[in-house]
Amino acid sequence: MRKWKILLCLMCVGFLAACGTKQLNLPHDAGDLSAKLKQGYVQKVDTALFILDASSTMDNNYQENQKFSIAQNLLQRMNAAITGLKLNTGLAVFGPNRGGNKLVYGVQAHDSAKFAAAVKAGVADGLTPLALPLTDSIEALKNSKGRIAVIVLSDGINTEKANPVQAAEELKKAYGDRICIYTVLIGNDPEGKASMQGIAKASGCGFATTADDLASGSALTGFLEKVFLEKAPAPAPVVVAPKPAPAPVAKPVVVVERVVLRGINFDFDKAVVKPEFAPVLDVAAGILKERSNLKVVVEGHTCNMGSEAYNQKLSERRAKAVKEYLVKKGVKADNLSTAGYGELQPMANNKTKSGREMNRRVEFKIMQ
Repeated sequence: MRKWKILLCLMCVGFLAACGTKQLNLPHDAGDLSAKLKQGYVQKVDTALFILDASSTMDNNYQENQKFSIAQNLLQRMNAAITGLKLNTGLAVFGPNRGGNKLVYGVQAHDSAKFAAAVKAGVADGLTPLALPLTDSIEALKNSKGRIAVIVLSDGINTEKANPVQAAEELKKAYGDRICIYTVLIGNDPEGKASMQGIAKASGCGFATTADDLASGSALTGFLEKVFLEKAPAPAPVVVAPKPAPAPVAKPVVVVERVVLRGINFDFDKAVVKPEFAPVLDVAAGILKERSNLKVVVEGHTCNMGSEAYNQKLSERRAKAVKEYLVKKGVKADNLSTAGYGELQPMANNKTKSGREMNRRVEFKIMQ
C-alpha cells in the first residue's frame, strides 16, 4: 500500500511540474525557407551573423521561462528554417564568462548540426556589454561577400558605458548598403526595448521585433522571409530596337539591330545566369533560332566597382555565360560570338545602387 502512495505522489509532482512550465515552440515550426525560392522569391542575403546575449540578466525568467532559453529556442527554430539556403553564417555569444564576446561558430558555410551545437552550449552569466559584439562584428565580417544580415537576440539591458546604438552606427558605416541589422527583444524591459529599437534603426534597413511577436511558427516565418528573401522581379520582355534607316553610302550597314536584355542583370562580382532570368533568355533563344541566318555578338558589361582590368575580364565571363545558355537552348554556336566592354559603356548612373545593378548587364548586337 505504501508503494502505491509513493507512486501516486510522484505522478502528482510530475503533473504539477508540467502545468507550471510553459511549452516552447518546436525547432521546425517555421518550415523550410528554401521552399519559397520556388514560389517567386529570391535570396537577398549571403551572410548572416547571429548575436546571442548570454549575460546574467538573461538568466532571469520571463513568462515562466528563462530568457536565455527563450533566445536559444528562437535560434534553433531559425536554424532549422534557413538550413536549405546557400548561406554563410556566424554565431557570436557575449557575456563576461565568455571573455566578453566570442565568435563560437563561423563565419562559414552554414552547417545546421554544428550551428545547433554552438547555440546549445553555454549558460547566462555576468554583465551585459551590449556594444561589444556589434563593434567586434566589424572584424568578424571582414571576409564576407555580398549582402549581410545581423540578428541580435537580447533583453537589451546594457550594463557597460559603451553606447550600443553608436556601435551599431559604426558597424553600418563599415559595410554601408551591404548590411542590415535586426533585433529580437527577449522580455519586456522598457529601457531594453528602446535600446534594441535604436540598434535596428541605426542600420536604416533593419527593424526591431520581440520574442513574443515571433512566438508562432507563421510569425517567425514572416520575419525570416523579410530578412532573407525578396520577391523576384517580373521578367521583362526582350526589347528590340527599331531597325535604323540605311546610311546613304555604297558600303552596306553591318549592324542591323541591337537587343538589350531588360531584366537580365548579374549579382555583384558574379558571372552566373540566375534561374529567375531563364524565361527572358528562353524568349531570346526562340527568336534567334527562328532567325538562324543572323550572326550575333553577345556583349557583357559591368558597373564601375573594382579595377578596370578586372571588370573587363568579368564582362567577358558574363557574355560567355549567356552564350553557353543560348547554345544549350538550341542556338547554333557558330552564330554566336562574345565581347566584353567592362565598365566603359554604362547605361545608368554608377553612383547609385540601382544604376550599378542596371549596368551589370548583357546586350546582343545582331550582324548581317
